[in-house]
Amino acid sequence: MIKTWHAAVGALALLALLGLVAMPAPPADVATAPEQRVQALPLPTVPPAVAARPVLAGPVAAVAPVAPSELDGQVAQARRGDRRAGHAAYQALSACVAPEAERPAFCRGLPASLVQERLRFLADAAQAGIAAAQIDFYMQGPDAAQAVDADALQAWRTEALNGLKDAAAQCEPLAMGLLATLHDSGELAPRDATLAVAYAVAEARTRHRPTSDERLRDRLAEPITDAELAAARAQGERLAASCR
Repeated sequence: MIKTWHAAVGALALLALLGLVAMPAPPADVATAPEQRVQALPLPTVPPAVAARPVLAGPVAAVAPVAPSELDGQVAQARRGDRRAGHAAYQALSACVAPEAERPAFCRGLPASLVQERLRFLADAAQAGIAAAQIDFYMQGPDAAQAVDADALQAWRTEALNGLKDAAAQCEPLAMGLLATLHDSGELAPRDATLAVAYAVAEARTRHRPTSDERLRDRLAEPITDAELAAARAQGERLAASCR
């Protein structure tokens, strides 16, 4: 029966290609090819000390793939002390830690040491006061490829917090928004509802999206008095005014 059915299907396939008939479904006793599934790549292992913080993807902005010659130039300049070139190299090389199927062509053949070196480029750029790098430094998180002890993690938290404050002072609304969330959650520093509100107001003003007192209260994990809210709003308005 199976041989007869296959012969019929062969004839019908030709007619189907000509658009004359529709192909029939195979009978239940004819085996079909098993469905192919793509296995998901395992997530990287994160040290317990790092797992407590939100998993953030860096860099912040999507970066178009670069030509190998352009990347070589950025790396060479970064090693000579050009911090902006170093941040650009970090952004480009970060694409090389994506799942293999998503990596740009320029990642093939790059030494792992160069991909790892991107973190030093980022740290140098953040320490140089480049606001976008300071944001990326926080978003990147501690180096998960190395064991992170309590002292190293605290040092990273301090550096990340100071970097975000500096970026906010440079009128980066994303840094302001991150600081509002971090001061509310207590992730990098003790909870401070006043600073959380101040940075939230500054971000909203900088983005030209003023926010209400009710919305400010809703986003807080801890209550705040009317007087504290008013003082925090005034502080945020002053920060936003300095950016005009």
